[in-house]
Amino acid sequence: MAAMSEPADYPFLFACQRSGNCCAVPGGVVRVDDGDVEAIARHLGMTPAAVRSRFVDGDRLRDGLGSRCVFLEDGRGGSRCTIYPVRPEQCRTWPFWPQLLESEELLRAAVRRCPGIVLRKPLPPGAA
Repeated sequence: MAAMSEPADYPFLFACQRSGNCCAVPGGVVRVDDGDVEAIARHLGMTPAAVRSRFVDGDRLRDGLGSRCVFLEDGRGGSRCTIYPVRPEQCRTWPFWPQLLESEELLRAAVRRCPGIVLRKPLPPGAA
C-alpha cells in the first residue's frame, strides 16, 4: 500500500489503492493544456498533434471505454494510468481538491468511490 498523504486541512488521509474508480466517473472531465499535451506526447513517443488527434477533444481528454479515462488500463493487481509520470494536474492532485472541502455531498461521493480515502472522523449523518 502506498504511503498516506495528510494535508492537515482535509478531513481525510489518502493512499492510492489503484482502483481506477477516480478515472472512471461517468461525465468526468480531465482538462489539459498545451504543456500537458506536450508531456504526454514525449512520454508516449508521439507528436503533440498526434496526441491531440487521438486523445484530446478541445481542452479535455477523450473518454475511453465505458466513459473511463482513455489512459486507464486494467491489469493484474488493479488499474494503472499509462501516463502516470506525466498525468495532468487534476489527476496529480486527486483527491485533494478544494471542492471536497466546500461540499459535504462531493466528499461523501468521493469516499464512496475511492477506497484510498480514509476519513479522519466519521461524517455527520446525511444523504448517502
